[in-house]
Amino acid sequence: MPNQLQKNPDVAHFYLRRLHSLLGVIPVSAFLVEHMIANSFILKGPEAYNSVIQALRSLPFLVPLEILLIGFPLAYHSVYGIYITLTGSANTASYSYLRNWMYVLQRVSGIIALVFIAYHVWEFRIASDIYGFEVSYEAVSKALANPWNFAFYSVGLAGTMFHFANGLWLFCITWGITLGPKSQRIAGWIFAVAGLVFFVLAMQTIWAVVQ
Repeated sequence: MPNQLQKNPDVAHFYLRRLHSLLGVIPVSAFLVEHMIANSFILKGPEAYNSVIQALRSLPFLVPLEILLIGFPLAYHSVYGIYITLTGSANTASYSYLRNWMYVLQRVSGIIALVFIAYHVWEFRIASDIYGFEVSYEAVSKALANPWNFAFYSVGLAGTMFHFANGLWLFCITWGITLGPKSQRIAGWIFAVAGLVFFVLAMQTIWAVVQ
């Protein structure tokens, strides 16, 4: 297999792209769903949210697990996603089809999501460890009280949720789960609704802490 990959870059790209697709769902999308559910406890008030965050932060081997199960897969998905974006070509000017526009929007939303996630990880994970402040309801409320930060989070969440929902749809096509036009159309609606629901939940969550 290694010799075959070296002789034929297209074969290597096929497997690397499949890995990129798989990691985008497991574990990246799975973690996103878990993270959204944990953050939704903000809607229950400061005590509920702080209890959930404290429980998550007290998990054994947290840092190695974060690096191995989230950091590495997310880094690969991001780096290879940038490679796909830079080497791909959009033809919406010549062929203004829905799928061509979805191709462009998936790349644009991926860049938005990458910038947003990098900032979010820095603000509430890395900076927390470096400067020794606790991630809490109060800390989140203080950060989002800044209108510019709130606007940045709103755009970032919109890009992330679109990339998440459309990525799941593409995953089903790539891996042969939805083969025909009808199944792809049904899956498209299901994931579109799921992405919209998660976006509304996310906006309710960040809006709740600035009230």
